[in-house]
Parts: sequence; C-alpha cells; structure tokens
Amino acid sequence: MSDNLPPAPPPPPDSPDQPSYGQQPGYGQPGQPYGQRPDYGYPQYPAGGDLYGSPQREAEVQLDVHGLRPQQRWTVLIRLILAIPQLIILYFLWLAGFFVLIVGWFAALFTGQLPEGIRGFLIGILRYQVRVHGYLFLLVDEYPPFAFFDAPTYPIQIEVPAPTRLNPLAVLFRLILMIPAAIVSTVVMDGAIVVSIVVWIIMLFTGLQPEPAFGATSAALRYETRFLAYLGMLTPTYPKGLFGEPGATADRMSPTRPLRLSSGARVLLIVMIVLGVIAAIGGRSNNYSSNNGSLRPTNSAVQPR
Repeated sequence: MSDNLPPAPPPPPDSPDQPSYGQQPGYGQPGQPYGQRPDYGYPQYPAGGDLYGSPQREAEVQLDVHGLRPQQRWTVLIRLILAIPQLIILYFLWLAGFFVLIVGWFAALFTGQLPEGIRGFLIGILRYQVRVHGYLFLLVDEYPPFAFFDAPTYPIQIEVPAPTRLNPLAVLFRLILMIPAAIVSTVVMDGAIVVSIVVWIIMLFTGLQPEPAFGATSAALRYETRFLAYLGMLTPTYPKGLFGEPGATADRMSPTRPLRLSSGARVLLIVMIVLGVIAAIGGRSNNYSSNNGSLRPTNSAVQPR
C-alpha cells in the first residue's frame, strides 16, 4: 500500500465580503444597522462557540454616549429644574411599565419569551430613562426629546439584543436572582449622585465635564441599564462589565463602546462605590434611629414606675 496521498483540492477563492484571517469585521459597513456587526455567516455551535471552539461573548445591552463636548453653563446651572417635566413623564411611564411587566412575567413564565408588544413597550421606557438620566448626570447638553420609542439623533443611545428564549426557572426566580445586581446598581448610582454634585460645580466654571467623571458616570449608567434590562426580561444576560471591558481602539463605535475606562475614571468609580456604601449605611442607621425614637415614648409609658 502506497503512503502517498492524492493532492489536496485547491482552497476556494476568498470572498471579497469576508475579512482577512485574524481580523475583526469592521463596523459601519454600508447596509448594516447602527451598532451591529455584519453577519458573514460563520458556522456557529449552539453553545455559543465558533467552528474552532473559541467562546463568543454573551449579547449585552450596549450604551453609546457621544459626550465630552462643551456645555452651556446656564443649562448646567438649572439642569435639575429643566429635567422636571422629563422626570414627571418618566414616573408615569414606569408606573404603567410596572403593570405591563407583571403581565409579561406570567407570559414569559409559561411561554419562555416576552410578547412582542410588551417587549417593545419596556424597551421604550428603558430608552427614555437612559436619555433622561444621561442628561441629569451632565453627560450631554442636548435636551431629551419627548419621544417614547426611538430618538436616533440624540447623542445617547442604547442597543438591546435581539429577543432570545428565556429560561422559565430564571424567570420564576428573577426577583431573587437580581438581588446582587440590584445592590451593585443602587450603590453605584447613589455614589454617582454624590459625585455629580462636585462635577456640577466644576462644570459651572469650565462648561466641560472632566474625562474621569464622564467615564465613571457612563459606566454607572450602563450598569444600571443592563440591570433594568435583566429585571425586565429583555435579555437573559446577567449584568456585568461595571469597570468596562477590553477592546481595540479601532473597534470603537462611540466613546463608551466598547467602554475602556482610564485610570482616573476607575479610581472615581471606586470612589462612587465607597460613597454609595456610606450612603446606604447612613440611611439604614437613620431609619434605625428614627424607629427607636418613635418607640421610646411608647415603651416609657408602659414601664413600671
């Protein structure tokens, strides 16, 4: 038996639409939706790996903030007053969203997915909140439009992954599973509120948000958005990536995507966490003291003389 093997067939010609080996597909290709990679039809395993076994990242909510531009100081001065109409509308939207979410929870529990109408309604609320919160935290100077669904020209955008089937057990215990992420989100956002007061004073004189504050605040806002998307069953991916993620500069679609925090932004984010923890402990201590104070007269009245 001969050990010589027949010659291998020639490789197929490279498609001009596919990237070279070792290169990532580019963004912003003609005909592609905003914020999405082109689909080159690479074979995929059901578990999320490609043909060669390299793991694929879970689909996550993405945040694009085109900020770090000079802002008008008078709008910075009265930012909270200007945002009052937006906050009133946001309150009623979340009130309606609460009841819609209950219906969606029962639907997802038995069918494994949110009905399309409910999902679109909750995404609309989430987009509205991101714009309002980004404006309040001085990330951008443009006033949020009174647009419930999409506002493609606004400098703050989010991209929610396409709907996937939900695990009924994860839906059933969603309120329990979300507790760690809820604590992180609450602590970070409370700390961001404290830091925003200092940033507000700085911007009154400079009209420009410091870069560390922009990065840390964007990270806090992105985590809050991912948490709310998980809570609302818009995605099965548990919120993560508080301190950003690695990524090449060439892959950037916006200053926050992928989110790469500078050393100053990381330090400020840690400061936000510490301040949030202090605020949580202080609030708990005040509640404990007020409760004890309210009980003292009653206890003294029943004490034997």
